[in-house]
Amino acid sequence: MYFTWHRMPDEEFAVYHRFKPYFLIGQLDQSKEVLIPRNKTFEGKETAGFDIINPLYCYEGGKISFKNAFNKEDPVKVERAAIIVNRGWIPARYRDIRSRPAENTRELTKLIGVWRKGKNVHDYKVPNNPDSNEWNNLCLEDIGIFWDLPNFDECKFYYFQCTDIDIGS
Repeated sequence: MYFTWHRMPDEEFAVYHRFKPYFLIGQLDQSKEVLIPRNKTFEGKETAGFDIINPLYCYEGGKISFKNAFNKEDPVKVERAAIIVNRGWIPARYRDIRSRPAENTRELTKLIGVWRKGKNVHDYKVPNNPDSNEWNNLCLEDIGIFWDLPNFDECKFYYFQCTDIDIGS
């Protein structure tokens, strides 16, 4: 029970957060990217492509170290908490990041979308192979460990799905 404090009950998620529009502000790290293969059908023709998954870093909170304060060092250490973001689908011809328009990873970004519940690591039939950068599914735990996120254990339950809706921003 010690490590379950960050889990949200399914009923609370279904009632208060499922399909509700949200926006997030943070630093989108496009240097860390996972491409998950997925085909889409356009006008009756199936097109190969990928879902783009990136971390979004939020700088809320931190830790206070009295040891550093007594040594006249900076006592506050800000941690970069990450949220796994599904940015959407791209055609296979844009697989290489160099073929896409230049993206800035240092600016604060506002993303609009909804929260989605991730699956358990054991629910997938085809496993991911991060060592050879082969991704087959959206296993949040695999992705968090691959990116070495400081809060991978907390962000393996929910991810943020970007949408095209406008909530009056």
